[in-house]
Amino acid sequence: MGRELNVLLFGHPDRVDGLGQALESFALSTRTIRGDSPAARNPRHWACSVILAESDRDVADGLAALQSFAPGRRPVIVVHPDTLSGNDAVDSWIREPTLPVQIAARVRALTRLHAMEEVAKRRTAVTALYGDRGRSLDPVDPMPCVLYVGDASPRFMALQHVLKGADAEVIGAFSSYSAFDYLHERPFDAVVLNAAGKRDVAFTISSAMRRNARLYHTPVLLMDTEDDPQSAEEAYARGVSDIISPATGDAEMRDRILALAAERRRRRRAKAALEACREPRTLDIETGLFHAAFVTSHLQDLIHAVSRDEISLSVLALKVVSPLAGDTGDTSATEKAKRQFAAMLRHLLRTEDAAARIGPDTFLAILPFTDAAGIDCVAKRVAAIADCTAFESEDPLQPFRLSVLSASVELRPDEAAEDLIERAVAKLRRHDPLAALA
Repeated sequence: MGRELNVLLFGHPDRVDGLGQALESFALSTRTIRGDSPAARNPRHWACSVILAESDRDVADGLAALQSFAPGRRPVIVVHPDTLSGNDAVDSWIREPTLPVQIAARVRALTRLHAMEEVAKRRTAVTALYGDRGRSLDPVDPMPCVLYVGDASPRFMALQHVLKGADAEVIGAFSSYSAFDYLHERPFDAVVLNAAGKRDVAFTISSAMRRNARLYHTPVLLMDTEDDPQSAEEAYARGVSDIISPATGDAEMRDRILALAAERRRRRRAKAALEACREPRTLDIETGLFHAAFVTSHLQDLIHAVSRDEISLSVLALKVVSPLAGDTGDTSATEKAKRQFAAMLRHLLRTEDAAARIGPDTFLAILPFTDAAGIDCVAKRVAAIADCTAFESEDPLQPFRLSVLSASVELRPDEAAEDLIERAVAKLRRHDPLAALA
């Protein structure tokens, strides 16, 4: 199901009403707008916009209506009957016919990408204040690279030809075994699966990629041999990003592949920018998390962006409780366990999130673009992982577990970062039964 996202829809009432009902089943909250819709009260809470267009004029009208209703930058998806267009205000073009499950997948992918890019921009600016010796960005290969999986068919030759003309590289893997060898050797900007006679194999590869954290965001396009809505719905449920039908021309096939590849490269650049902010001047070396001063500065900068309706954010405070902690304080084993917990915490959060240790047993996580349900999901996941992890005590035969208390807060108007952090810690203290007895 995933976290709930709020989506704006624009188009003919009959079409958007049907799409809105379908998207609700994918935990996407929708609202239909018209050209005369009043301004939104909380524009930053709208994650993505979808325009159902029948002509280029519909696209222009939809973009104008969206800006009037919810000003600011957010991902825009256009569903259009014709070939792709080069409007910079549109993040993704989907050629009709399409299915709600494909639109839902595109909404989630683009919303996450938008969050990464916005936070990367803000975090890079704050990191620059700590000096100019940050890590250099890993270069992104200037030439897009696409992996083709399937038989060496005429369609493969056509794919090679049209992508070579667009300065893109195509590598052919003619078996699933060689395909996974390639996928683990190097990054690809897109994967094209030829389903002719091997639909089950194509679905197996797509599903396996969606279960792999490193390959999860790599777009998968399916070369299908039939136009069957039922089989198409199964393909999208298996993780396929787009379907190339037999009627799709070579030029359109090229454009659709390169559009998804460009999105993948945007994601890679955003992640590289976020990782470049992890350098000695911003990190607590003992925990691998950001140090408290950097997180406070980063939070204050994000608060300024919230005031301009550019982002939304929440804060999660966590307290780690050890059964080995007594009146004399934590043992060395407990301190070691808390450092291990810090390393775990970093990997349990998204790249755009930021965490720091702000006290002997207290941690803070900044969660941009995350609603209450998402925060609760993060808190439960962190607590569950800690609860099922055995930490080594001074007696190797007596491992122990940490329990985690959590409290989340949302930003109040005109609240500073220090005040927000203090309020989160105070709320956490109220949730601590031991603190209440002190």
